[in-house]
Amino acid sequence: MKLIQILIGCAALLFVTSVQPQTPDTKHFDKDGLSFDYPAKWQMSDQSTQQMQLIELSQGDVVIRIRSPREWLKTAEKEAHAKKLFQDEYVDNFATQVEQAGMHAKRSAINTQIAGADAEGTRLRAVLDGAPGGMDSYFRIISDRLVNLSIIASEKDISKSAAGWDTIRNSLKVEPPPQPKPSPSPKKP
Repeated sequence: MKLIQILIGCAALLFVTSVQPQTPDTKHFDKDGLSFDYPAKWQMSDQSTQQMQLIELSQGDVVIRIRSPREWLKTAEKEAHAKKLFQDEYVDNFATQVEQAGMHAKRSAINTQIAGADAEGTRLRAVLDGAPGGMDSYFRIISDRLVNLSIIASEKDISKSAAGWDTIRNSLKVEPPPQPKPSPSPKKP
């Protein structure tokens, strides 16, 4: 019985360590509490500011953006405000740019998984250079921070980039906010 438990434990450990192996085909980003894996052949640009982390990954005509305000969202009101600023206005601005270029953007609600949980999003599609394309933009609150993850490309390039997209969104992590240290209680005489 003890041997079976040990074997099950070893098998579970092997499974856990093999779930997201880092290979020569992937690189790892880890800065200021935000981390993820991404394809090694992709270009990475960190355009972060004091207010927001902004990482842009690209390969060919595909652009993936990871945006995360640095503010900890401790209330439902702050979460709603962050969603409006970093998801809704971002999507609206992209739609405006498409329309100013003389194209009509079709909008639809979509869902995916980011870091192992459901994430809501918006898909914008238009015909770009004779081919359908646009942006898929998702958001999720992870460890009290909003994370906005978007991909911009033609439908064909989005399909070709599925493995890289999956690597990024499945490995994405945000460290929890720092916990306040308990103040020492006064000593009783």
